[in-house]
Amino acid sequence: MKEAGSLLVEILENQKVNRVFCVPGESYLSVMNGLQETSIETVLCKHEGAASIMAEADGKLTGRPGIAFVTRGPGATNAASGIHIAQQDSTPMILFVGQIGKEMYGRDAFQEVDYQQFFGGMAKLVVEVQQADRLPEIVSRAYHTAMSGRPGPVIIALPENMLTEKTKNKPIGYINNLSSAPSTSDLAQFIEDIKSADNPILILGGSVWSSKAGKDLESISEMLGLTILTSHRRQSFYNNLHFNYGGDLGLGVNPKLIERINKSDYLVLLGGRLSENPSQGFSLLGIPEHDKKFVHIHPGPEEIGRIYKPHLGIACSPISFVNALNNALKGLNTKPSSQNQVLANQAHEEYLEWGNMPLEAPNSGVDLTTIFRHLRENLDSNTIITNGAGNYAVWGHRLFRFTNFGTQLAPISGSMGYGLPAAIAAKLRNPNKTVIALAGDGCFQMTENEFATAVQYNAGVIVFVVDNEMYGTIRMHQHKNYKGKYKHTGLINPDFNKLAVAMGGKGFTVEKTEDFMSIYDEASEWTNKNNLPSLLHIKTGSEMVLPGKRFSSL
Repeated sequence: MKEAGSLLVEILENQKVNRVFCVPGESYLSVMNGLQETSIETVLCKHEGAASIMAEADGKLTGRPGIAFVTRGPGATNAASGIHIAQQDSTPMILFVGQIGKEMYGRDAFQEVDYQQFFGGMAKLVVEVQQADRLPEIVSRAYHTAMSGRPGPVIIALPENMLTEKTKNKPIGYINNLSSAPSTSDLAQFIEDIKSADNPILILGGSVWSSKAGKDLESISEMLGLTILTSHRRQSFYNNLHFNYGGDLGLGVNPKLIERINKSDYLVLLGGRLSENPSQGFSLLGIPEHDKKFVHIHPGPEEIGRIYKPHLGIACSPISFVNALNNALKGLNTKPSSQNQVLANQAHEEYLEWGNMPLEAPNSGVDLTTIFRHLRENLDSNTIITNGAGNYAVWGHRLFRFTNFGTQLAPISGSMGYGLPAAIAAKLRNPNKTVIALAGDGCFQMTENEFATAVQYNAGVIVFVVDNEMYGTIRMHQHKNYKGKYKHTGLINPDFNKLAVAMGGKGFTVEKTEDFMSIYDEASEWTNKNNLPSLLHIKTGSEMVLPGKRFSSL
C-alpha cells in the first residue's frame, strides 16, 4: 500500500519523465513527498505562469508531454498562460493541479475553482481524479490525449485528500506516441498531382516533427524541385540554407514570398494550420473555397477543412508522411522538372537577399540589424534561440538562419515573457548547447524573476534584454492609428545589469553597436565557466520599430 501521491510519481518515472516544473503548494504535499524519493528533478519556479511555460517548452523539445505541478486556485489560474501557449502551439503538456478536499466541493471553499469551466476552452481534456485507484487509468488517458491527433495540454485536478489515500494499484507502463501513416491511395494521388504541378510550394508547420523528418523533406524537395517554406516561428523545422528553402511565413514577411504563393498552382500545408499570422490575416486563401489545389496533411482529422476546403486532405503524422513519400519517390526514380527547380532556387535567393539587404540604421542606440548579423556569422549552428513577443523578435526571425531542428523556441500564441522560462527549460534539456533568450524590456519584466531560477539550477543561459523604454509593438500601432498619441506605452526600467547581479548572475550593459561582440564574448565565456546565467542589457533607440522601419516612415 502506498499513498496516491507516491503512485503518481512512479507513473511519471515509468513515462521516463526526468524533470518536472512547479511552484509548491499544500494541496499536493503527497506528490512533493514522493518526488523527494525519486531521480526526477524538480525545478522550483518563482511563478506558476513560468512553470507552465517551462513545461510547454520541454514538450516542444521532446515531443512528449512537459509536466508541471501547481496548487489550487491562484496557482492554477496563474498557470493559464502556459496552457494557452500549449493549445495554440499544439504542444503536448500535462498540468497537475492540487485541488480542495473532495468533501468541500460547491461551497466556494478556500481557493476553489471549477477547472472544467476555467480551462475547458483551452485544454484537450480536463479531468479530476476522485479515487486513488483510478490514477493509472486517468494518467494513461491524459498521455494518449496530449500526444494524439493535434497535440495539446491536459489538466488533471488532484484533490488533496485523494492524494493521501492508500492504494495497491501499480503504475502503468511506458506509453508510446501514436503515429498514423498515409493510405496508399492518398499517397498515390498526391504524387500524381504534385508531379504535374507547375509551381508547387510546401508550407511546413505544426508541432509533430523530427530531425530525420527534416532530412526526408530535403530529399523530397530535391526530387520534386519543391519550394519549402516554414510557418510562423517554425524556422528550425527545415535547414534555412538548403537551396530549396524560400523563407518563413510570419510577421514582417518578404513581399516576394507572398507573391510566389499567390502564383502557385499547388499549395501543400504539412503539419500546421495556416492560422492568422502565417496566412497574413487569413488573406492568402479564400475561406473556405479558393482557386488553388490545396493539400492539407495534419495528424488531427478535425483540423482538415476547419478553415480551408482542401483538394486533398490526409489525416496522418507529418513524420510518417514524409518518410513514406520519400521512399515512394526514390522507388519511382523521380527527377525534378527544370522549371520547378529554377523557381525553388529563385525563392532561396530571394530569401537570402531579404536577410542581407541594406536596412535603415537607428538614429541612436544599438543597431539590432548589425548585432544580429554578427551573431549569425559567429554562433554555433546548434545554438538554441528563444523569444517571447514583441517587435524585437522580428530581427531574430528575419536575420538568423536556423539549420538544425529544435534550435528555435518561440510561441505562435504571441505570449510575452516566454523567452527566459523557455531558455531555462532548453538549457536544462541541453546542458552542452548555448541557449540565448531574446526579450524586450517589457517582455523580460513579465518573467524576470525566473533569472533567479536559472541561478538556482545552474542553467547557464544568456539573456538579451532589448531596451527601448516602451512597449514597442503597441507604440507602433498607436503610431499607425493615433499618430502622436503615445500615452500608456512608455516604461521606466530598472538597471537590468544590476538586477542580474543581484540575483546571482552576471550583467553587462551594451550602449554602442561596435562594443556588442566583445561584450557578448565576455558574457559567453563567464557563463560557460561558471555555469550561471548572464544578461546583456542592450539599449536601443526608441524610433526603430521593425528592421529598416522608423516611426516616421510608418
